[in-house]
Amino acid sequence: MIERNFFLLESRRFLVSLATGGVCWFFTQDWILSLLLAASVLAASWGWQLVRVYRWFAHPEDLPPIGGAGVRSILHDVYVLRSRQPQNAPVSQRSQPYLKESLASMRDAALIIDGSGNLVWCNDAAEYLLGIRFGEEEGRPLSKILPGKSLKKYLREANFQKPLRVKPGPDPEFCLQFEFSRFGANDRLVFVKDVTEQDKLERMRRDFVGNVSHELRTPLTVIKGYIETLQSLNSEYDTRLQKSLGSMGVQAVRMESLISDLLWLSRIESVEGERKDDQLDLVDLLTNLCSELMAAWPDRQIELVTSSELCVLGDAAELRSAISNLIVNALKYSEAPVKVIWKDTVVGPALLVEDQGPGIDAKHIPRLTERFYRVDKSRSQSTGGTGLGLAIVKHVAVSHDAKLFVDSQVGRGSTFRLVFPSERAVDCAGCSTETHAGESIQ
Repeated sequence: MIERNFFLLESRRFLVSLATGGVCWFFTQDWILSLLLAASVLAASWGWQLVRVYRWFAHPEDLPPIGGAGVRSILHDVYVLRSRQPQNAPVSQRSQPYLKESLASMRDAALIIDGSGNLVWCNDAAEYLLGIRFGEEEGRPLSKILPGKSLKKYLREANFQKPLRVKPGPDPEFCLQFEFSRFGANDRLVFVKDVTEQDKLERMRRDFVGNVSHELRTPLTVIKGYIETLQSLNSEYDTRLQKSLGSMGVQAVRMESLISDLLWLSRIESVEGERKDDQLDLVDLLTNLCSELMAAWPDRQIELVTSSELCVLGDAAELRSAISNLIVNALKYSEAPVKVIWKDTVVGPALLVEDQGPGIDAKHIPRLTERFYRVDKSRSQSTGGTGLGLAIVKHVAVSHDAKLFVDSQVGRGSTFRLVFPSERAVDCAGCSTETHAGESIQ
């Protein structure tokens, strides 16, 4: 449409110039003079338009000069582009004033940093919460304004998918949460919240669960011992009492498993932020774990297939627990052989546990990792599960920067995928390709 209007405008200018030359020729009968006059009229028209445009360039804050339809459309586009701040302008001027005004009125602390992590702007709430003065700290790296190894590493890795919690001051209770999001071309918008109370409540919950579970273990051990003692007296008690003692023994074992899982989950949560960089050969770990599980489930088959030669940086006990929970779940809910696969993918090495069980409805999948969530309560009670297995897997995955995916269809089984990032994959020193590649255990 703009091209058509521009063509019509220029055609009109040409016709006016041509008409002016024609009038001159009618009175003078001189072709040269007529052509010169027509060209002069056309040049004068363009010259006047350019003078107006250059005047506007000198004062871009004004509205563009009004011209023909085509020129007006072009100048409007130039006006929009000129209204934007250039990239080479000072970083403090690139942020939109209206957004700064909105952020300044927020109760939460807000900061703007550039691509190098230097402080560009912050609101009053940030100055109060962080104890800084923008006039003194402008242009300084955020990692130096708020010293701390975790924040410096977080900014260096630039992986802002998960918020960061730090304790910047001498007060061990004081806790801040940083959330980063893109702002403009290279800047970052940072929201900071005081989550001291939330962190304190979460820590109290973990301590409470751990302490209660620990306190329950001793009396439960005593009760379980008396039940086993009474069960051993077969000749002195009738079958009805033996049946009751048997039920009590089953529930005692289940309670013991539940307490063990709660203690283990509490332990994983308490060390979730610690570094886990031990080099682990997953092939050896899977081989030993599958052998132990097949000894515990002699009537079941576990097929282990490994095609990856990569090791993983992590914690051996946590990964062993997570993988064990995935395989045991598959054994509980599937009568067919369970397949365990360790292979390389585009994003990193992945562990797959496949079963041919009843499958899981799609509506349940988002809640599978919740504590004590059960898809089928009656079936879960019959299998003796505690409802904490997948919650443990989730926390182990988070602490290892991995992701847990569940692919399932009702009646066709399920596949649980634990995908590790490539940053945690390393070459296994001394790992024999001939021994491990394609290894299968039946």
